[in-house]
Amino acid sequence: MRTHLLNAAAASFLAAATTMAQAAVFVGVASDRDGQSLPNVVMALKPAGSQPPATAPTQITVTQEALSFKPYISVIRAGSSVVFANRDTVEHHIKSFSSSKPFEIAVHKPGDTPPPIRFDKEGAIVAYCILHDWMRAYVYVADTPWTAISGDNGLARIENVAPGDYELTAWHPDLGQFKPPLTSKITVGASGTTQTTVKFDFKPRPIRKAPRTAEGKVAMTAHHH
Repeated sequence: MRTHLLNAAAASFLAAATTMAQAAVFVGVASDRDGQSLPNVVMALKPAGSQPPATAPTQITVTQEALSFKPYISVIRAGSSVVFANRDTVEHHIKSFSSSKPFEIAVHKPGDTPPPIRFDKEGAIVAYCILHDWMRAYVYVADTPWTAISGDNGLARIENVAPGDYELTAWHPDLGQFKPPLTSKITVGASGTTQTTVKFDFKPRPIRKAPRTAEGKVAMTAHHH
């Protein structure tokens, strides 16, 4: 479904001081077409006409617990790595057909920690479990240090942003791995907080969760090979 940014080009400056000189705070406000706060929106700022500052690669861990991935969505800098660790009580088999980084982690047992996977290209990575088809993890790779994910209140806060002109990209899991993120041009002032509103014209799909028993417990399914 087609999406668009509304009023993203108009940045309003709020009366809030920053703790660092010559740095500002960017706050993106994400909502759906009904005006409801939209969580899980990745926002990234890339300097217009110049390269973002270099940062050292990092490594994060995405665990499999109670038949779900935690966290559900992550954002990393290009060149960083992800460890998909099995902290569940059953086996898992992870697969990703993402064009920027296809990979597969064959069946691994509870307690296993497979080697990290490095992501060098920008884009959305969707990983799922072949054995439990509702399990999804999203990793968004951005070539900039200025990123954030909106919370339940729809706010994505990025601190220590250098003043200047930026391209804002916004991506939600409902866009999947093939639809490009939304983009807009914004200006970050030398001080204070720049707030930009990002509005989607669709209702996000509910996040699929692990099936539960009548008692409300997660239905743990073991797979034997």
